[in-house]
Amino acid sequence: MRLDELKKRADAFLGEAMQRGADEAEVGASHRIVDRIVFEKNDFQLASSNTTLTFALEVHKDQRKGSAVTNETVGDALGISADAAMTLAGFSLPDEHLCFPEAQKHDEVPGRFDAALDELSPEKLRGFAADFLAAGRHEKISIDGAELQVTRELEAIVNSKGLVATDKATQLNWVISGMGKTESEVTSFDWYGGSSWNWDGSKDRSLADADVFKDKLLRCFNPQKGQSYEGKVLLAPAVLDELIFGPIQFHISGRQIMDGKSRWEKELGKQVASDCLTLIDDPFDLDLSSAAPYDAEGVAKRRTPIIEKGLLKTHLDSTYTAKRRGTVSTGHAGGMKGISVAPGTASIDELIAGTDKLVVVERFSGNLNPVTGDFSGVAKGSHWYEKGEYKHPLIETMIAGNFFELVKNIVAVSNKADHYMNEYKSPWMLVDGVSVTAN
Repeated sequence: MRLDELKKRADAFLGEAMQRGADEAEVGASHRIVDRIVFEKNDFQLASSNTTLTFALEVHKDQRKGSAVTNETVGDALGISADAAMTLAGFSLPDEHLCFPEAQKHDEVPGRFDAALDELSPEKLRGFAADFLAAGRHEKISIDGAELQVTRELEAIVNSKGLVATDKATQLNWVISGMGKTESEVTSFDWYGGSSWNWDGSKDRSLADADVFKDKLLRCFNPQKGQSYEGKVLLAPAVLDELIFGPIQFHISGRQIMDGKSRWEKELGKQVASDCLTLIDDPFDLDLSSAAPYDAEGVAKRRTPIIEKGLLKTHLDSTYTAKRRGTVSTGHAGGMKGISVAPGTASIDELIAGTDKLVVVERFSGNLNPVTGDFSGVAKGSHWYEKGEYKHPLIETMIAGNFFELVKNIVAVSNKADHYMNEYKSPWMLVDGVSVTAN
């Protein structure tokens, strides 16, 4: 399917809704082709190609909302779905804040569509998968699974206010998982992977990620008990989404502010974090897998400062939450898509050297309450240092603390920022005030 054909069908669906008396309407359409190769049980178990065509309609009638989703566009399919959305609206509760965004221009994000990926043959994908898997193998590693996926996607969003947003992208994703294993020892489970918008250079990146996966597991053999203490720990980028970025996104969300759950509702311009923390949402960073020109409503995205040297710079709003709160949309229907943290000045070794006792947390398995900020869980695949010197990998160790204290107790961040699995960009963070309990 071509992009112009997808938009034409979305326009037709929009027309069906307006003909049935909708006050306003929006259609989101997507056409996706996904080729997958999955490795399980020591062999390639699945090679598949799946095509999906989806049209999602939302209508507003007398300040009431209805919706319908269909993958059929022939015959009366669109009209039947429009009828269903209008019927559902009749049963919905009225909401005076319902709205769709106005027509607007979008900045392109060049580099997200690659003809070589679009035309990639199954044979080339299988060869890529075999090389990736071979790079992850080691006599002391048991590979639990691996997956390679190529996605080709066309997207169109149109609404009755004249908004038109269209996009096409290709993406190659890879991930490998497993555990270290010998006759006498089994390490904890771990995984690693990445993605690329382009075929060129993707093999070298995937092989480097396979090396990271191996190194993480091989460093976990012969773990020993650490010590219980309260103080500094070093957080790897892998754990920051759950302990830092997730809670930040929760408390700057217009939805959570609207529902009275955010503790940062009145903190704009105030110090909410250590001055070591500067965080932006950069949706144009092509090293991140979620780079995009617009949000889930078709509102243009932009590079948005979130926290600058600890000062809260903005809340994030969709069109709906902005109207309800009396602000303007920031282009964040669907949340942040390009989390990027500014690096510091010290190397990781320098951060470690200045500590007396230190747990380096490379993976976290636990719980965090986003409202209270309290968290506790197990530091897995982690390591123990004393007076700046490496001692040994750790037996699974408990860590606990509070997000609001943690984010203010960021002592330093490393001078190197990693694109963690191409999901976000962040340096390592040395934080204080964490409770460590040796198991």
